[in-house]
Amino acid sequence: MSLAESGTELHRTDIAPGEQRLPRAEIAKAIKSYLIGLGLAVLLTIMSFFVSGTNLVWEPSIPVALVVLAIAQMGVHLVFFFHITTGPDSVNNVLALAFGVLIVFLVLLGSLWIMANLHHNLAPMEESMKTEVARAPEVPAVSAMGVVSPAATTPVRARVSGVIQALNCDVSMQVKAGERCAKIDPGPYQLALEQSRAELNGAEARLEKDEADLAKAKAAVESRARAGKRGAGLRKSLELAQEQTKRDMALAIQRKEAVHAAETRLSDTAIVSPVAGIVLSRNAELGQTVTINPETPPLFVVATGLSPIHIDAKISAKEGGEIKLGSTVTFTVEAIPNRMFSGTVTQIRPSEQDNEGAATADIVIAAPNPDLLLKPGMKAAIRIMTK
Repeated sequence: MSLAESGTELHRTDIAPGEQRLPRAEIAKAIKSYLIGLGLAVLLTIMSFFVSGTNLVWEPSIPVALVVLAIAQMGVHLVFFFHITTGPDSVNNVLALAFGVLIVFLVLLGSLWIMANLHHNLAPMEESMKTEVARAPEVPAVSAMGVVSPAATTPVRARVSGVIQALNCDVSMQVKAGERCAKIDPGPYQLALEQSRAELNGAEARLEKDEADLAKAKAAVESRARAGKRGAGLRKSLELAQEQTKRDMALAIQRKEAVHAAETRLSDTAIVSPVAGIVLSRNAELGQTVTINPETPPLFVVATGLSPIHIDAKISAKEGGEIKLGSTVTFTVEAIPNRMFSGTVTQIRPSEQDNEGAATADIVIAAPNPDLLLKPGMKAAIRIMTK
């Protein structure tokens, strides 16, 4: 029996889904509301990324600005997408949302309370690790402090004297082979080169004249000989022309060598690293006068052997007697405290006694460094296994 036959009257709101027909004006209004909400949401998202990544906002106020933008983003979603307002029709939705927020707040508060109690009751991680280490069987070892050093170093010295005009390298800087580290004032050497070139030009001009005079003298002697005359005077002139040409030719060669030497000295004003590596030390300053002296410390020292590296340590002579070549070594460095490195003992030698007369031994440890994390000068805490 149909509803019409039963005589039951339907309420005006009892409409099946899909049967409701909205006016075009309301549809357009709803679409406009969604588009406005989408535009505001995108704008607030862009503003959040801008605030977190810019230096124009005072740094301590960034979290506050992000919270404000987040609240504004929530408001946009509630109003334009969920259509939650303060009107009578939205009372139930507002109450449901408030209840949901209350539940989330209670869950979050409870989680924080549980985590705080766990943190208070459980032992700190460091103490736990110490406990585990204490329980583990102790391995006989010798502890020491050492310094990371490269396997090889290359000094960089000046090859000409002068005043340092430019500095391009500093300590801990990585350099390539042939890279310029400093520059000596090239002015005096440029003038010397120009003077040498002028002298060479003069010597070559004289040699060219001598060769012309020699050719004339030879032609005159040959002409007199064809005429059947001896020409003793012409032969004497020929000999003199030959001697002069020989002297001027030797002088021209000397001038060429002088120009080459001046060009070399000019190029040597650039102090370059002959090898690739890391600068360990710098003994050069702008305006410093450099002299060529074997006893003068090098201007730069470049570490060339960084894999493997060496660690130099000093221990007591008694402890040195317990260590053997090839003994296993573990160590950490201050710059990377959470990583353990390993190596082996490669040298054991007695060291000079200190002021107190205590006998000590120098230990050299070799360790791989494939990632080049270990840098020269790092301090290392070392444990050398004795068994």
